[in-house]
Amino acid sequence: MSESMPFKIIKKNVPLSKSRDIYHDLLAMSWSKTFLIFILFFLLINSVFATLYWLNPGSLINSDNSWSTAFFFSVQTLGTIGYGYLAPASTFANVLVTIQAFLGLIIIAILTGIFFAKFSRPKAKIEFTTSMTMSSYNGVPALMFRMVNIRKNQIIDATMSLNILLEEKTIEGQSLRRFTELKLVRSSVPMFSMSMTLMHVIDKESPMFEFDSRKCELKKPEFFVAMVGTDGTFGQTIHATHIYRFSDIQWGKTFKDMVTVMPDGSREIDYANFHFTV
Repeated sequence: MSESMPFKIIKKNVPLSKSRDIYHDLLAMSWSKTFLIFILFFLLINSVFATLYWLNPGSLINSDNSWSTAFFFSVQTLGTIGYGYLAPASTFANVLVTIQAFLGLIIIAILTGIFFAKFSRPKAKIEFTTSMTMSSYNGVPALMFRMVNIRKNQIIDATMSLNILLEEKTIEGQSLRRFTELKLVRSSVPMFSMSMTLMHVIDKESPMFEFDSRKCELKKPEFFVAMVGTDGTFGQTIHATHIYRFSDIQWGKTFKDMVTVMPDGSREIDYANFHFTV
């Protein structure tokens, strides 16, 4: 998955029981936040068990009855290390060790599953131009943007869609915001490995017919791009999304060419020209 621009949604008054999704949150958050959460959880659970050992003096063999010694014993037990120097000396301590060893097995299994799921999750490395252009295509106005596959892999059966979000008013005076699909000149390719310019021709059937810069600023439309395809390396479905605002449209401009055909027939892509317009 790739998302070049966030679509921020604030949801209020959602019941906690319906909004809680720990597994999804852990997969969606960044690696740094995931590591931080697990480090804090690791310190917390070991601190709890260390306090229980410490509150019962004499529960550990070769212990100086300090909290730090109990903490390090807890770490050894949770990680199933067991150096042999520190050991439980009472029934209470053995019960705690049993509980902690069981929790350690569960925690290791959960951590392994989550980290593998995050690491193996297929992602698309698709970049979109920072702006859209409004220029002529075969004598007809057309809205254009382009995208490029950053990876060296191929995306098989890539399908693209472009939708516009506009505010409409009913005859009752009620305001509604609706998605309307903007038909692309070409919405799918059998293999996407280089760059691609996508175009929506603005004819009489287009929701943007007779749009100019002034009307566009008045309507304040938003444009939602979505790409779905199959990763040629992993054979898994990947997708990428991007959002353009009305202020991202450059009127009367077109994108600079970035592909050069070499003498041997290979294609050279100059990413320095990707966002440039002329």
